Amino acid sequence: MVSRFLVLDASPAGDAARGLAACLEQRDRALNLVSQCEEAGKQAAEGINLLAARALDQAGWQGSAAPAPDCVAVVIGPGSFTGLRASCAVAAGYALGVGAELVGVSRAEALAPALDAELTRHEGLAGWLLVTSARRGRVFVEDNQGGLRAISVADWQPPPGRWLVAGDAAEALTFNEPVRSTASAPDPEQIARAALRRLTGELPPRQALPLYVDPPEAKLPADGLRAAPV
Repeated sequence: MVSRFLVLDASPAGDAARGLAACLEQRDRALNLVSQCEEAGKQAAEGINLLAARALDQAGWQGSAAPAPDCVAVVIGPGSFTGLRASCAVAAGYALGVGAELVGVSRAEALAPALDAELTRHEGLAGWLLVTSARRGRVFVEDNQGGLRAISVADWQPPPGRWLVAGDAAEALTFNEPVRSTASAPDPEQIARAALRRLTGELPPRQALPLYVDPPEAKLPADGLRAAPV
């Protein structure tokens, strides 16, 4: 029975980059936030291990005699290449060390219940779109049917119909009479609840590995790799 969660999210990219670590307890199906450490910037995302240590310390979950999380839930993307690699690695290492369940969830999976509920309050909408920052001049677009793509803002053509639009890069794209949601990034409870849905089979199995959409920017050296040492 999962009752304690460590939540990690370093997925936001670009100007929205941040790191988030939080500890939650489940009691009588209610999730209570015990501690939360959040910092903006790329360095905070890359140093997610430091935020995790602070959140665990504030919750009193550090030390040999302290209670340990039953589940480590990590946001797998889409988002920052470096942030995703760092957070997934920290989540996997910590879960292995304490014997906790390791669960990966996407940003859309965490936000879907809130966006679905918001969608029912408006008539005539085609669905919802979650627009989040990617590398410069590009965004990730996820929809309520499970579609996910990375597109250039300059090449964007709005889909027909009216949509509920959410996400930290929602203002970067134009739409036909959109309904703007205030949802930007999932909070710790939303991430933990998505992890619970995955553990109970409500969401299909998925590895806690970075969800990459764009190819990496790193390129091989023009002269090729160095020869292997002799």
